[in-house]
Amino acid sequence: MAEQDPRVHSMFQKDCGCALLAVASVWAIYAFTYWMMAPAFAAVGVQWLMALLGLVVLLLNAAAVAALLRHYRDDKAAIYGTDIYYLDQLAAERRAP
Repeated sequence: MAEQDPRVHSMFQKDCGCALLAVASVWAIYAFTYWMMAPAFAAVGVQWLMALLGLVVLLLNAAAVAALLRHYRDDKAAIYGTDIYYLDQLAAERRAP
């Protein structure tokens, strides 16, 4: 499949949106969990440590997703071209009598 196929760009855009939604969800879950656990963390004196560790995990996760999206962008013709090829094959089989 050529990279000019509009389906490649569409699939890439959908993957980017899903990846960003996943990162935002992880950040929201971590924030909620920290907010709910803050009194327990403060009681034992590890509030700043847990905040720092949570932030490190979130930053590493976001960096990993950014690297994944960069790889997908750089090689999207090969990645999505294979998917489109097999989707076209499946559609052709379904149309055949």
